[in-house]
Amino acid sequence: MKALCAGIAIVLVILGFYFPGIDQPDPIKQESVREKEKSAPLTSEKEELKFIAGNPFTEEYGETNGDTKRDLEALRDVVTHCQLLMKNFDTFHLPGNPEIVRFLQGANPEKLAWMPAEHPLIQSDGVLLDRNGIPIFFHRLSGLRFEYRSAGPDREHWTDDDVVVR
Repeated sequence: MKALCAGIAIVLVILGFYFPGIDQPDPIKQESVREKEKSAPLTSEKEELKFIAGNPFTEEYGETNGDTKRDLEALRDVVTHCQLLMKNFDTFHLPGNPEIVRFLQGANPEKLAWMPAEHPLIQSDGVLLDRNGIPIFFHRLSGLRFEYRSAGPDREHWTDDDVVVR
């Protein structure tokens, strides 16, 4: 059996010398294919937004029977879900509240949305508010870790009554 395999391998090597074009891709054709791939829209760009319903944000954020801490935990859980599904999440430039909200509303390469376009606690400019109507503060601790801060009842950030979730 070994002799048969070795014989076949030798024949294939010899054929490769006599017919060097066999199984050798044409570099000009390859470049043409690459250019077409670059210019052709990806399938995901043609697809519509995919809303992930039933997530912690849609089910809990701002609900009347909830509280600010649970809202921030729901927000954290949604960002964690997003990180698990989005390749290289840590490389996206998401400096603050409106950019993160837009990303979670589907302005991302996968066109996945965890937050609806309309929500009573999302302003028209895309800023996510806490239950007191104050913008949530997102602080990126590392590529994948965030701190979520609500101003609390006094409506001022960086005071003793702030609610913080990591």
